[in-house]
Amino acid sequence: MEQLRYGKRADNDQGDEKKVNETVLLIAGLAGAMLIMILYIAVKDKETSRKMAMMEAGIDALNREIFKISKELEEMAGRLAESQNGSKSGSDIESVEKIVNHKLKPFLLEIEYLRERVEESRECMQRLDRVDEKIRQVLFANDHAAPDEQKILQLHAQGMDSESIAKQLRLGKGEVELVLKFSRLGTH
Repeated sequence: MEQLRYGKRADNDQGDEKKVNETVLLIAGLAGAMLIMILYIAVKDKETSRKMAMMEAGIDALNREIFKISKELEEMAGRLAESQNGSKSGSDIESVEKIVNHKLKPFLLEIEYLRERVEESRECMQRLDRVDEKIRQVLFANDHAAPDEQKILQLHAQGMDSESIAKQLRLGKGEVELVLKFSRLGTH
């Protein structure tokens, strides 16, 4: 009887131990998942921080450039106002024009580059149109030309019958037979 109780107690202990092991595995799995999530969030946070720093640096550079340009515009406006009042000479107007031209030069060069590309495109389109027209002329001429007797005779010499020659050359069977008859008459 004691053995029976001991056996039941051992079974209960094994069942409890199994439940504890399952619980420990479940907790370990959840802890592992939490650790992976925390690492993922940390990596994404670091990446986001890096991108934000890059964006802030870009915005700062743009703000500095805007500030420089606004200062230059204020200076030019002041010079222009002074030159309109007649207190300054024509050289100030020339210097303002030089500054404006210097600022606009990259844009003018880009516009010139684009104009050249457009002109090249137009020339290419004209060439394509000419080639297309020539192709159409050749195709039209081939469609309306008389059957090529040499091709018919060559294919016949290779052993093809009139029906096969007609299909290959896209001619009527009667036309092929007529050419073959005339060629036989000429050889006799």
